[in-house]
Amino acid sequence: PGFEINDLGYMQSADMVLSFLWGSYREWEPKTFYRNYSVNMSMFLANDFGGNILDKGLEYGANIGFKNYWSFRMNGNISGGGLSSGALRGGPMIKTPGSVSISGGFSTDSRAKFEVSTRGNARRGFENSSKEYYIGQSYSYRPVKFASLSFEPGYSNSFSQWQYVTKKVYNGTDRYVFASINRKTVSASFRVNLNITPDMTFQYWGQPFVATGGYSDFKHITDPMADRYTDRFNLYSADQISHNDGSYYVDENIDGTVDYSFNNSDFHVREYLSNLMFRWEYSPGSTIYLVWSQSRDYYERSGEMDYFRNLGELFNNDIAFPHNVFLVKFSYRLGLR
Repeated sequence: PGFEINDLGYMQSADMVLSFLWGSYREWEPKTFYRNYSVNMSMFLANDFGGNILDKGLEYGANIGFKNYWSFRMNGNISGGGLSSGALRGGPMIKTPGSVSISGGFSTDSRAKFEVSTRGNARRGFENSSKEYYIGQSYSYRPVKFASLSFEPGYSNSFSQWQYVTKKVYNGTDRYVFASINRKTVSASFRVNLNITPDMTFQYWGQPFVATGGYSDFKHITDPMADRYTDRFNLYSADQISHNDGSYYVDENIDGTVDYSFNNSDFHVREYLSNLMFRWEYSPGSTIYLVWSQSRDYYERSGEMDYFRNLGELFNNDIAFPHNVFLVKFSYRLGLR
């Protein structure tokens, strides 16, 4: 307390003390089918300087390296939930449900010409408050010693009943409006590395990205500290909320008069990022870089996902006009003694 870290820069959260007990066991001596392995487990407790418990739980992890140089890893987390001072964006603290999650992946021999890596995770909130999963792949190929190619696609899908929407005032009382949100994200990055000579290299990187979010089941917080999960909020009925022209209108007392309104927050983001770089060390310690960076993006109020159509629209200059940056960097080493 009293120390303001934001005087130095931007910090998302503060007022937290994290305590944990962690233990690990590692085996480095190769045995029957493995080269090494390790397991670990930890318990954690997070509280603020007022003594309020923000989170508590248990984490575990394990990884193993096989004799064929493949590897496997797994991690998990059980959170008991606690209190959040930031969920209501400046409002009172609210009880948050806990969750359970698991993640893992494997990788093939990194020394080989062709390497594959898979990773994924899944998480589920207690009281059916949230759920999400992610799956990603990585493919790397080195056809010759001086060239490499990589491709990394990924997909995620998440649902949460605890998405903050806005704050309104009704009869002199703050109304913290929340909603359920279903988010989907598809992305893929690819890279080409070419070492023309030890002093001359070429690299290209690109990443298409599509994300959507659809809001539903709007609600307002009624008792943020209620023991029962469903007693902390009240869902708007069909008679209380209506949607028209990109906005939601709430008639909370159903008297035929709109009490407050807020915008439709559904989103659909499409983006393509790319970098093309050429490097030439024309003299020892002296280098020239030529870089072309391009970004394309498009945003609309829609929660629908159509990946291939969305990607095609990114290259339509009438919809997503490109933003180009060209950079030349030159350095010369002075031979001073």
